[in-house]
Amino acid sequence: MTWTTVTLLVLCGVAVTSAAKPNIIFAMLDDAGWYDFQSHDPLMATPRIDQLRQEGLFLDNSYMLPMCSPTRTALLTGRYPHTMGLQDVNALGARKLFWPNETFSMLPGELKGLGYKTHMLGKWHLGHCHPSVTPLGRGFDTFQGMLLGAHSSYYTHMKGKVYDWWNNTQLDLDAKDTYNTDLINDAMVDIVQQSQTDQPFFVYLAYAAPHGPFEVPQRYVDTYCSHVTEPTRRIHCAMMAAIDEGIGRMIDALKAKDIYNNTAIVVTSDNGGPVGFRNPSGSYNYPMRGGKKTVYEGGTKVYTVVKAPGLTVTNATWSGMINAVDWMPTLLHMAGGRAADWMHGINAWNRIKNFGVSARKEMLYTYNDYVKFNHRAYRMGRWKLIQGKPGFHQGWYVPQNLVDAGVAEKEPLDGNQNFTHFELYNLNTDPEERKDLAAKKPEIVQEIVGKMEALLDLYPLQPFVESESALSDSYTTSVDGVTVLSTCFCHPDNSADTPDCTAA
Repeated sequence: MTWTTVTLLVLCGVAVTSAAKPNIIFAMLDDAGWYDFQSHDPLMATPRIDQLRQEGLFLDNSYMLPMCSPTRTALLTGRYPHTMGLQDVNALGARKLFWPNETFSMLPGELKGLGYKTHMLGKWHLGHCHPSVTPLGRGFDTFQGMLLGAHSSYYTHMKGKVYDWWNNTQLDLDAKDTYNTDLINDAMVDIVQQSQTDQPFFVYLAYAAPHGPFEVPQRYVDTYCSHVTEPTRRIHCAMMAAIDEGIGRMIDALKAKDIYNNTAIVVTSDNGGPVGFRNPSGSYNYPMRGGKKTVYEGGTKVYTVVKAPGLTVTNATWSGMINAVDWMPTLLHMAGGRAADWMHGINAWNRIKNFGVSARKEMLYTYNDYVKFNHRAYRMGRWKLIQGKPGFHQGWYVPQNLVDAGVAEKEPLDGNQNFTHFELYNLNTDPEERKDLAAKKPEIVQEIVGKMEALLDLYPLQPFVESESALSDSYTTSVDGVTVLSTCFCHPDNSADTPDCTAA
């Protein structure tokens, strides 16, 4: 490092200890829409996330899968979910919430190999039938949160009649009646305060909010969102504000510990916001089309902010394409490691850090053969091809305040295409996906189909296979008279190195 480089780093307020590995905090919100952040909608209350955007970069071509569990799979493995039978939530709900054993390491395990202390907070939703498929079995040193998906209440931590809040491998019954997001925020501050300066840490901060049920302490409504007139939007605003307050507390704790400048923070969402008129969530992806469970931009393009040491440009928008499978190799490179050959993603860290051109020019959105969706989508430069049914809610869902102001009109559209249906869009000129060019550009359609088929030949579809080694048919057991999740009702295949457990 030259004296000039050191001087520039000091002037920019960046730590100059090149040997120090950065702490990494990856904050993933659940169902946060493109228009659910204050920098996009001034009615929202996310000033601390905006602060990170100003001190870092906004990634405006950041993509996740259309649903939560496939996204989480891609993030933590760097692999396409369809290659593991996890392209849809059907592998998690009716199929005993068992995530098949794999021989490769996951992100926390790889980071532990680089000297990191690894923590997980919040929503897991990637298996619980055996200790080896829970967070600690997958490489996290600590875990506080929920093994299942959305709970029936943010206060009771019940999924139906089953209690689901954990502290490492033990059920935490004392958490009952405390708001889910508050528990996560408190735990995040504790991790920062208890961290050791001689060991970097990684936190997978997986918020359950703003996913339903739509509950929030009244103080968040009164403090941040009383000005929002649309009732569902007001609650949604308050749930986002609770997250943002926690992000602010985290930032303050990092600064008090004097490690803020050496901490990389990513804030993103697992998919677009859920939209539709039957069950309004208060979320919007305006002006993009569609939402959660669709392959339109509103379901897959997610609000993403990166604040990290080493960025050569800040308070700017990086327009490079980045896919869910790219985050694992990207974070590993950020930590001083390297991607393994079994990962499907591309390391984007050097391009982001130097504000360069993205190495990714093409992208598979998803390949989901489940009968309710039966679709796949692919991007080649400016062109996006959708094959099959795009999803459940295919229209443009406009915030009510903009409708009231006459700025835009609601345009519901719900089709039911089959797998032979094609849609083609030029995202450079038509980011709202209003002009289907498939009939006018058949040569582009065929070119992209060929590209997609080649990628799927390289990374073929793997049907979900349930373990045949069930120890019990029960998902639950009883602790102190409370019905709770069981983490011992199967034994994963090919897990000779994993201790067996006794069925409850």
